[in-house]
Amino acid sequence: MNYQELLHSALVPSKIVPLIEKASQNDVPLLILGEQGTGRELIAKIIHHTGERKNRPFSKLDCKFLTEESFRDQLSTLLREVDEGGDPGTVYLKEVGFLEEGNQLNLLRVLEDGIHQNRTERRILRAPRFISSSSEDLEGKVAQGKFAEDLYDRLNTLSARVPSLRDRREELGALARHLLAQHSQKMKIRSVSISKDALKLLESYWWPGNLREFERILIRGAIFSEGEEVTERGLLAEIGNEQTSFASFLKRVEVKPPESAKQEAPPETNGPPLPIFFIELVHRIKNPLVSIKTFTQLLREKFNDPEYREYFYRIVTEDIDKIDALLDRLLNYVKINSPLRKTNTVHSLLEEVFKKHERLVEEKRIKIYRKFEKDLPETIVHDEQLRYILSSIFQYAIPSVPPGGSIGCLTRSLLLTKETGEKESLSTQNGRWIEIVFFFNGVRRTAEPFETTLGIDSFPHEEAIDLELRLVKEMIQKNRGTMRFEVNEKKARTLIFLRFPAERREVYYYPSATG
Repeated sequence: MNYQELLHSALVPSKIVPLIEKASQNDVPLLILGEQGTGRELIAKIIHHTGERKNRPFSKLDCKFLTEESFRDQLSTLLREVDEGGDPGTVYLKEVGFLEEGNQLNLLRVLEDGIHQNRTERRILRAPRFISSSSEDLEGKVAQGKFAEDLYDRLNTLSARVPSLRDRREELGALARHLLAQHSQKMKIRSVSISKDALKLLESYWWPGNLREFERILIRGAIFSEGEEVTERGLLAEIGNEQTSFASFLKRVEVKPPESAKQEAPPETNGPPLPIFFIELVHRIKNPLVSIKTFTQLLREKFNDPEYREYFYRIVTEDIDKIDALLDRLLNYVKINSPLRKTNTVHSLLEEVFKKHERLVEEKRIKIYRKFEKDLPETIVHDEQLRYILSSIFQYAIPSVPPGGSIGCLTRSLLLTKETGEKESLSTQNGRWIEIVFFFNGVRRTAEPFETTLGIDSFPHEEAIDLELRLVKEMIQKNRGTMRFEVNEKKARTLIFLRFPAERREVYYYPSATG
């Protein structure tokens, strides 16, 4: 790995590059501060591998997970190797704020005098260079007496603060391209760039997991994206019911896959649509709230007066929660004032009907076949009436289908003229129509004409259909549509043709704030 190139890559925040270069030219202790996942260990390795000690060992001690005894033993091993003729390299103390009190004093002696006390021995050793890191407020720990002030001063001879990813939004594009190029061969990822829509989505997120979270989400997005770039659709793939903060963010801003993108409101002619502006504004306000709430929890421990401490924490937390609730109301305001174009209603209702009867279909092992026309126009029929019609047809079909049989559904748009030769007068009107065809195995015996049961002829010109469908047919006709049956008893197959006038205009609706 070429650490010199890595130093000037997008992985390293540009604002701390001069300090890293200065730190690599000397051996004084360095303290790297920053949130978890910002790349503090990478910074430590770059400093070591671009300095004079680059040919010597780089050793890491994770203070967060080492007990007092195991930390002392590992440090003893490192110093013993140096005493036995090994080269003093660099020791990286990860999360140094978790050091126990005894180890703090032991480390302080090594830093001050090069003296290490190992149980029975007290020896003067050539000391390695110490680079430490912390995601905690070490100054706060010093004030609370939980971290030795002398040790803090020693470790903090030089300090570098790695900015969080939410403070590096302008660098996300270059960072994404660097990571994709880095992983393209190692993980066999085709995508080596990122689309504008995907980048805009990533820039709107607050990245609590910082670089580590960014890399994971980006690489997964690259795996699910088609072609040479990471797309918004790839980032949305396989989110499902994940309980991560990124999944919650996607649900909150209600980003939809490209198939549903047509439901967005018509774009404004001048600049971005106002709802997008509000959504971005809300998340830009929410981002610092995360930091404020985190630091409030840390500050809470600084007050010696328990009563005042709890009062301070309660007041600040309540105010933050009020702002957060207000922002949620603003998001809902944007939502219910942003009209969406109505699209794909017929297909959505059909899928809803299929889902509703899924259990019965599975019990009879019925296969469902779909052939839907892409970009099918909307119909003038109200959604609730159309839902009732489709559900009634499906319920009518299921009992006649034998176990292992099938039900199919086809949709298409038609442009009818008077020359079509249709028998139904309604369907010979000029204009665009929508046709929904149900076809299924089996033939249901139609209801007997009323004159055979009641002695009267109520519907002399009506085809004999089951009573349960007569209301459906009446509803269809009231909406200027038609319903037609074709029954093939030899092949034991039934077809039901539904036709509805297509909506001539674009239809918009306002979504529910809780929907």
